Amino acid sequence: MALRSWWRRWRIRLLFFLSIFGPGLITATVDNDAGGIATYSLAGAIYGFDLLWTLIPITVLLIVTMEMSARLGAVTGQGLADLLRERFGVKVTFWLLSLVFVANIGTVLSEFSGIASAIDIFAATLGFGAGLWWLKYLLIPLITYGLFKVVTEYEYTKIEKVFLLSIVFYIAYPISAWMAGPDWGTTLKALFVPVLRFDAGYLFTMIAVIGTTITPWMQFYLQSTFIEKGVTLKTWRTAKWDVILGCLTTDVISFFMIVACAVTLFQRPGVPAVQTIDDIGKALAPLAGSYAGILFSLGLFNASVFGAAILPLSTSFAICEGMGWERGMNKTYEEAPFFYGLFIALLVVGAGLVLIPGADFLYLAVMRASQFAQGLILPPFLYFLVKLGDDRQLLGAHANGPWLSRFSWFCVGVLTLIDLVLLGSTIWEIVA
Repeated sequence: MALRSWWRRWRIRLLFFLSIFGPGLITATVDNDAGGIATYSLAGAIYGFDLLWTLIPITVLLIVTMEMSARLGAVTGQGLADLLRERFGVKVTFWLLSLVFVANIGTVLSEFSGIASAIDIFAATLGFGAGLWWLKYLLIPLITYGLFKVVTEYEYTKIEKVFLLSIVFYIAYPISAWMAGPDWGTTLKALFVPVLRFDAGYLFTMIAVIGTTITPWMQFYLQSTFIEKGVTLKTWRTAKWDVILGCLTTDVISFFMIVACAVTLFQRPGVPAVQTIDDIGKALAPLAGSYAGILFSLGLFNASVFGAAILPLSTSFAICEGMGWERGMNKTYEEAPFFYGLFIALLVVGAGLVLIPGADFLYLAVMRASQFAQGLILPPFLYFLVKLGDDRQLLGAHANGPWLSRFSWFCVGVLTLIDLVLLGSTIWEIVA
């Protein structure tokens, strides 16, 4: 009898968790998009295990910032841009959203670039070379139209199921890492032993890793989808575990990406230096087996399509909230024309630029540059996020506690210092 009662209680709790499960896991996992895959893969290929240690402090900071954003949404019932406008004024919100918008345009382009690169890698792995050059001109318009139809014609709860299904395909990266055959003892040691370097290239990659993991667009999207999902203070305690699970999942996947490329591509005799995501995918096939190359391309394709849906949505949420326009996936086009119009415009721009013949050199560089830009704008964004989290007039008893506030401000200071060191290192290398 006691066992049956215990199981009934846990079944009710599980069903309750599943009813609000989704926004945290989706938001954090989609952070491993095309630009993220490029950044993590190049970090492993160029620096081996040297940047693995950054994943631990990054994961802690990711949990802190995501929890803070989600708590703001649950307590206030407002989106992040709404709160920024109310608390800091229109000018501050305008300039902050302008920086986010510019960085997000580059990130949207990187998503469609990832789709094109995945097609190229898949064709090269199967031995077709450039014989399938036409495939991206067929698939990218179809994918763009499909994303338009899904987002504009279905409610959030149905769209969320599609997004959750996409997360399953990220298992390609742990499998690729296992196939590469790393020394797991050395790998785990590198995860806990920091490697401090101050050359511009290393710092640039470190900021890109931070910027691709903790991005302003994530906070806007998470808070907005919490509201779409109907998460309130009553359900917050359970919803918080969805956020934490998402943060842990995304960085575990990131770990395997770095490991796979570090083992197969870092300082391997006879392996040319890699500079792009294409180089990495095509190099994995002969070094780790053709299946690894196929898995890498399929994982990249899934992540890029996933990101191509989320990034424009996040941007639309942020801009429309900041401007006070109607928004939401549960609204029709007639009810929220600016929300859907901006979403469609970003889709068309991202897909259109990638399809320009001969533009490969541009959009492959944009993948890393967009993540670096996200890292540069992170400190000022976190400044305002922490100010909101500390605001007892806004959050009352749910404001940041003393230790959380101090830790958050410490992180803002460290990230600002890293940005300044990179700037100084770059100027020094130019002058020298």
